[in-house]
Amino acid sequence: MRQLIYILFLFLLQINISAQNIIHLCEGDSAENFAVPVTNGSTYNWTINGPSNIAEIISGNGTEHIILDLNNTGVFWLHVSEIDANSCIGEDSILVEVHPKPNPSIFAEGPISFCEGDSVRLQVDSLYSTVLWNNNSSSDYIYADTTANYFVSVTDINGCSNTSDYISVNSYISPIANFIIDGLCLDNPTYFINQSIVPSGQSTSSIWHLGNGVVNYGDSVSYTYNQIGNYEVSLSIQDDLGCKDSLTKVVSVAGNPEANFTYNPFTLSTLNPEINFTNTSIDAVPFLWDFGDSVFSVQSDPSHIYDDPGIYNVMLIVEDLNECKDSITKNIIMYYDFVLHIPTAFTPNNDGDNDAFGPSGLRMEKYKSYDFQIYNQWGERVFQTADIDKWWDGADSPAEVYNWLLIITDELGEVRKKNGLVTLIR
Repeated sequence: MRQLIYILFLFLLQINISAQNIIHLCEGDSAENFAVPVTNGSTYNWTINGPSNIAEIISGNGTEHIILDLNNTGVFWLHVSEIDANSCIGEDSILVEVHPKPNPSIFAEGPISFCEGDSVRLQVDSLYSTVLWNNNSSSDYIYADTTANYFVSVTDINGCSNTSDYISVNSYISPIANFIIDGLCLDNPTYFINQSIVPSGQSTSSIWHLGNGVVNYGDSVSYTYNQIGNYEVSLSIQDDLGCKDSLTKVVSVAGNPEANFTYNPFTLSTLNPEINFTNTSIDAVPFLWDFGDSVFSVQSDPSHIYDDPGIYNVMLIVEDLNECKDSITKNIIMYYDFVLHIPTAFTPNNDGDNDAFGPSGLRMEKYKSYDFQIYNQWGERVFQTADIDKWWDGADSPAEVYNWLLIITDELGEVRKKNGLVTLIR
């Protein structure tokens, strides 16, 4: 510590008035300045009276101003004599005490490496007149909670100052627990997906408490609840450094929806192929209708027209507010209407009108098999075909009444037979 100290001499020619003062300085301070009032024509002689290793004059001897280095602790007298232009002499001295600098030390009252959110108390070893930490605190102790090098500067009662060594404190970034929930459906898996934020380079272990006494381990887990209720689900994580975090969320498991529907009319046919559906589900809305013929709908109460007879598996999928789903399937039968028109007479005279005889009807191209036969009155078969487009032209048959027989297998696989009479008129 540098000081500018002036030792003032009050003197008359050949008369000296001595001021027996004492000043306090600190070991290791250099370039301490001492001076007396200057008088033109005077010369000055400075001397140190005391142990030789305490202080030394490094410049200015012979002038009114000198500079000292203070090398050790102790007490010495600093003398000065002045010889003026008339050879008159004046003298004075001052007592100097050199004090050791303080040697502050700091220590930690606990671990100096810890997880974010914790801290460690750092304490200075003794009482000092002034204390200043490098975080600008002036207390005898601080609580360090961030990663840094901490040290303290102190000043003792003698005005001597020094700085302590530092303590390195490490505050590790803690993980942040978080998860999302997928699925809140009774008797269906609920998925707990870990979305925690983990410091770079660290891995974590995870413990799940599922709110009903069940404990699971793993990054992400699933569980099937079989009772309705609210469950407090918590995730606890810990990284490789021992830093922890946890999070709790309430899981509300409600009853599942019940899918159901009615339809009208109860039976369909190729002549009446339209059907109306009414949603009667409980606690749910339609998610999707599948009519079983590669046609779908998302309407609440749709209508549908079937193109072909057959058995159709109609499925309704419903969904509630928790995105829980249920489904139901019912069989809808569309029957085949065996509709034919067969005339009772024909006139094969090549006039272009009613020249051939055969059946006509709906959806005949859908028949799986076709057999059309004609018999005379003697039971002799006079015509037969398996081609729906081929009719009997009467050939050389005489005019009379004939029996006809039609045997088909319809598009549903059912065998159907019809027979009747026809009159050939010439």
